[in-house]
Amino acid sequence: MPRRESILLFGEGKTEAVFLNHLRTLYAGRIQARIKVDAGQGGGPRQIASRLIKKHLTIGAYDRSLLLIDEDLPATEIPGSWLRRHKIQVIASTPMCLEGMFLTLLDDPPPQRERKFSKNWKRRFCQCHLGTDRDAEVVYRLKKRCPELFPLELIERQRNTMPALHSLLTFLNA
Repeated sequence: MPRRESILLFGEGKTEAVFLNHLRTLYAGRIQARIKVDAGQGGGPRQIASRLIKKHLTIGAYDRSLLLIDEDLPATEIPGSWLRRHKIQVIASTPMCLEGMFLTLLDDPPPQRERKFSKNWKRRFCQCHLGTDRDAEVVYRLKKRCPELFPLELIERQRNTMPALHSLLTFLNA
């Protein structure tokens, strides 16, 4: 029996890891790979990529990996040599951040005057769809609400209109 490919999905923070786990669950029947999901602890793109490499990739346990970071962080800070050597694909959550991607999926963007800063996208998503913007509660509530907020039908309907989502699902071969 051939060896199954191993994939690492690494999010900038815990919120990204929750969403990546949700996608893994939704597409479990279609994905023919072993998948590990983990999260960084925030910081700049270079620090997040360094954490990913040190924690998971120095031992060579994964065939390829994905790093999901907010668009408001310049991915150009990550040396291209790191990305090539460790087979890391970087995907930026758009617009601005993961919560911006969520609001786009839900067709509920903030008013035009508030779209310039990621904190406004985050606040709107957390308050309107999770009922809190307290960091300690956001991850817990998102875990509970992901299946309801982002069912497979919605993801499939939006995948071709949202480049970041399309790239995520293409990476997973979903």
